[in-house]
Amino acid sequence: MTDDLLELLGTLTVAELKSVAKKHGINVSSCRGKKSYMNVLAGANLTQKTVKSALNAGSERKDEAAREMKKIETDLKVISEKKSEPRDIPEDENIGIERSIDQALHLRPLFFEIDSATEQAWNKMILGDFAQALTLNRGSRSQVIDRLSTFHLYSTALSIRASETILNQITWTDTKVSSKLKTALAETKKAFINGPSKRRETTLEELENLTTKAFEAFIDKSQKAENDLKKMLEEYSSFGVHVKGSHDLLEIATQARSYSDIVQYAKLMEQARAQAGRAKETRMKEIDDAFERVERAIEDAKQAGAETAEGQTQFTNAKKAFKNSEFAKAMELLASVELAVDGAHQQRVRQDREAEAKEIAQITSSLQEAEPDLEEAAMYGMDVREGLLFVGSTKTALQQRDVVTAAKFSKKVRKLTKSMEGDLEKLREKHSAEKESQRDSGDKSTRTPTSDRTSTNDSAPAQTKKDKKWRSIIKK
Repeated sequence: MTDDLLELLGTLTVAELKSVAKKHGINVSSCRGKKSYMNVLAGANLTQKTVKSALNAGSERKDEAAREMKKIETDLKVISEKKSEPRDIPEDENIGIERSIDQALHLRPLFFEIDSATEQAWNKMILGDFAQALTLNRGSRSQVIDRLSTFHLYSTALSIRASETILNQITWTDTKVSSKLKTALAETKKAFINGPSKRRETTLEELENLTTKAFEAFIDKSQKAENDLKKMLEEYSSFGVHVKGSHDLLEIATQARSYSDIVQYAKLMEQARAQAGRAKETRMKEIDDAFERVERAIEDAKQAGAETAEGQTQFTNAKKAFKNSEFAKAMELLASVELAVDGAHQQRVRQDREAEAKEIAQITSSLQEAEPDLEEAAMYGMDVREGLLFVGSTKTALQQRDVVTAAKFSKKVRKLTKSMEGDLEKLREKHSAEKESQRDSGDKSTRTPTSDRTSTNDSAPAQTKKDKKWRSIIKK
């Protein structure tokens, strides 16, 4: 149940988390980052139902979240516009500071002994042994003073390192805020080494405040970017774009953000957008081809004497829908037009036996011209699977007496074989040159006639077997 609750809390913005806490009277004043808010709420005996109830409070929650983000953005603007001298720490000096920070992070103080001594002092008080209580309390206070300075160094070093990491991870578009963050970081580092305690506290507080607000703003913008990407993918999906890969990347990116892996998050979001863009381009090409195919189908049906007036009107409406970016509507119209026009064309062809026989003859002729080229291309190692698929579909349509569909597939066969003519001719020339070279090499070699004849006889059956294989595939 806790895992489900944390998953739900991870989808909320910081402002929404604060709103839930306020609704249930939970103190979150000590929270700094989103994870700390999530942990406090998860430990407050809340359930998914109570969290959702608080979120469904309506406009009050949305207004609160909007006001919170507006305040953060305003604070960032005010901070970024404060005049300050940009400072860069020299490389040699920065190396020394980083070493000191690393050393301070290894000084993590423990207070178990102090807690134990304090507890013993209190127990002595209860028992009336005030002298012993005084002794124990004085000893624990001395330990606290020693540990406090160590804790202060450790805490300061931790905040500096965390802020620097966030600054390096966030791809911040506001150059003023980015510059201010760098300046605040440099000031805090200098104060950590040489500054008086008051200066150290002031610079540290400013750095923590600015970094926290910048990170919260980044997370809010990230969630908005995710929602925008989701809407875009839904829109793409509505007109047939394959967006599953982008959806998967977006889901992984959201998980990376919830675990504060900002570098991986930014990388995955970029990949999701790029993949969606490529998928859309592919689909737009398919839509262009669909317009061309349907327009040709209308023209073919018209030439055959079929009624196409309604189809032409709907085709015009499809163009208008496409122009208005109503891609889903355009595809629906194209599909209905093609179905209706093909049906009218098919009916007309079947009524005219002579025209049907003529079209079948043209289709058969196209296959007879294309099949030898496909067979030869296959023997040269070219990928002709798509061409074989169209050939098979054409033959199946002819068997079903669907002349219109057969004609469409035969046109695809012709188009494909025409597109590979150049490559096929190059392979022919290469093959011819290789045979010529082998013949010249054979004439000059010292091999015996027996060995030559044996070599030829060995290769011939293998080539014949390969030729038969491709012929059987094409015939099928």
